[in-house]
Amino acid sequence: MRLLYILLIAIFGSFSTYAYTVSINADNAAMENSITRYAIDDVQQLLGNACGCQVYLNRPDADVSLILSPIDTSQIKKPTIFSKGKTYPYSHYPDHAYEWTGKNEGGKWVYRLKSNSFQGLAFGLYGLLQEQLGFSFFHPRQTIKPNLSAWPLANLDWTASPRFDKKGFHLHTMHPLELTEQLLDEDRPNALQDVKQYIDWLVRNGQNYFEFNLLEGIDRKHWPSYAKQIVDYGHQRGILMGIDVSLHMVQQKAYMLYKTFPASWRTKEKQIDRNLKWLMQAPWDYVNMEFSTTEFSNSGMEEKEKLRLGILKQLKEKYHAHLLGREHVVRKAELLRGGENSFAWDSNAVKLDKERGVLIHTVMFYSATDEKAPVYRNENLRHMLDMLLQEKQVRETWYYPESAYWITFDNSVPMMLLPYLSARLEDINTMDSLQIPGHITFSSGWEWGYWLIDWSIARWSWNHRINGELKKYSPTVFLEDLFPKPIVEIFSEATDLQDEYIKDKELIRYMAPSTITDEMPAPIDLAFQPRPQWKYSWLRYKAPTEALDTVKLSGIAQLRKYATLNDSLLKNLHTLRGKIGAMDSLTLMLLDELADGLRINSLRALHRAYTLEALIIKRKADIAHQPDKESKALLEKAKDIRVQGLGVVARREANYRYPLQWIAEKRKDHTCYHFGYLYTTSYLHFWYREEQQIRNDRYGPFYLNIYNIPRIVGIIN
Repeated sequence: MRLLYILLIAIFGSFSTYAYTVSINADNAAMENSITRYAIDDVQQLLGNACGCQVYLNRPDADVSLILSPIDTSQIKKPTIFSKGKTYPYSHYPDHAYEWTGKNEGGKWVYRLKSNSFQGLAFGLYGLLQEQLGFSFFHPRQTIKPNLSAWPLANLDWTASPRFDKKGFHLHTMHPLELTEQLLDEDRPNALQDVKQYIDWLVRNGQNYFEFNLLEGIDRKHWPSYAKQIVDYGHQRGILMGIDVSLHMVQQKAYMLYKTFPASWRTKEKQIDRNLKWLMQAPWDYVNMEFSTTEFSNSGMEEKEKLRLGILKQLKEKYHAHLLGREHVVRKAELLRGGENSFAWDSNAVKLDKERGVLIHTVMFYSATDEKAPVYRNENLRHMLDMLLQEKQVRETWYYPESAYWITFDNSVPMMLLPYLSARLEDINTMDSLQIPGHITFSSGWEWGYWLIDWSIARWSWNHRINGELKKYSPTVFLEDLFPKPIVEIFSEATDLQDEYIKDKELIRYMAPSTITDEMPAPIDLAFQPRPQWKYSWLRYKAPTEALDTVKLSGIAQLRKYATLNDSLLKNLHTLRGKIGAMDSLTLMLLDELADGLRINSLRALHRAYTLEALIIKRKADIAHQPDKESKALLEKAKDIRVQGLGVVARREANYRYPLQWIAEKRKDHTCYHFGYLYTTSYLHFWYREEQQIRNDRYGPFYLNIYNIPRIVGIIN
């Protein structure tokens, strides 16, 4: 018998080898509710992996007990602080604030979690792991798990309250992102698993809303049943599920509720009815409908208003879903109009229209309160803040900023633009103070450190009070969960440096490459992102000496100064990395990723300085009627910088979290691009193009163009 006991210990181990035991205790209602049950099972596994101990369910004698208080189901449908006092219909989400209290009771640690909803209990369990126990749910595919060989908590008095009722992310799957094809193609390998992994990431970070773009070209026969699996899983996890479609948007393969031909009123209504019925085979909570044909148009408003009211009524009465719509940053005066809106609003229409939610959009790394935001022909985006203040009196209004812009601005260049952190935190504080009930982030990719921005936004959307003291946030606060304080301080300095030089001194006008429209002739040279005061073709052929000197002083000199200061921070970071004690491999990988983001910024600034200087030298030689003897050497220096940049890119590509062929190479897909969102990064396309433009004096929009413009604007498929 003794020999059998020894053999069993050798094979299976002994419970006495565990330093302590943990139990998650919950009543039958919590164990049977999918929202809490998924969270309990997930936390049980996560804790067990971290502590190397046994984590039980409902074991009364465990060394550490996590007790979930019973939910009073009569409270779940009661008005919350977000819905009280509203004079318009408000879409209810249960109160999900939570509270943890804990102390030692009879030699054992007992922690009690209280909330008014199952959602709150789920968020509370994950909150304990991330805010108190050292877990970091920074990326859907990666989690930092602490070493909990000894239980780290003592007495606990902690309350967590959401700053927004609805908070989550819109994955902009008009772009070829990490999950674009998995969301649109049920046959993509591991598609459903990858999507569920992202939904899990949302819940682990206290988020409760998920949305993505539906595109034309999906498999209409099979996709609805696949979409239903996604929506059902989101609901089981407590997530509100949204789908982004268009009324009739022709850009970027947007899914249209009606198409132009045939175009009679009755045909449009029939198309809409048929497509809504098809779409709502999956029980979406929200349909976010793009109202305009393009971002710069505003035609046919009277007819569209009638169609929108019909859609709103159908969603409400037939499908028990809500209609949302976004407001773009283009000022009304800049829209291409096709007639004024003369729709006669009767009292029933006005009442129904109040049930339509609105998302107030801002772009890039600019906040709604910035003095300068030179995007989409705007001086700043304060008109969007004015619109938000107006709309919040009329209907449920959410804020809708970006954590990346992609096309020709940030991770596609690439640059790691830390001003996103300071702008998003500033906006969250603003929207919280204005009691805006929703904050949905427009997300466009996670590599090159952009996971940090999404992760920070998610965590900033909660307030935490420990022993009555409110936790304070800074742009880089959550790096403190990953790295030692001296390293965090360097990234804080890097953020301040970028805010000063790239954003406030507007080096972004030079560091961001030209867009197609930047190089178009007037009046179709529409401004989307920050760009220089003058076109590069004008600087090359027409600029007087004074303009060239201005570019040299405000552009080239400042680019080099930024690179020098940034390189100094990188040098300090490298020194610290060697001095600080051992970090685990995942933490080191993250540090290297962020360091490479800073490094590529320096190289980008220097590369742009050399190409700009070469352009100026060429022009000055023409003015002086002398041969150009310097530009070729400057362009060779630019090429050398680009080669260094390609080395950084290769290092990063070896660590991308999704396969290169998905996100960094050409491939057929459902978007209008047919390459991954990091394809231009893979060979530094924009850097190479700028060299070649100056080398060959080619400044037209279609020179070395990689975009299929007719497909993007909807002329062809």
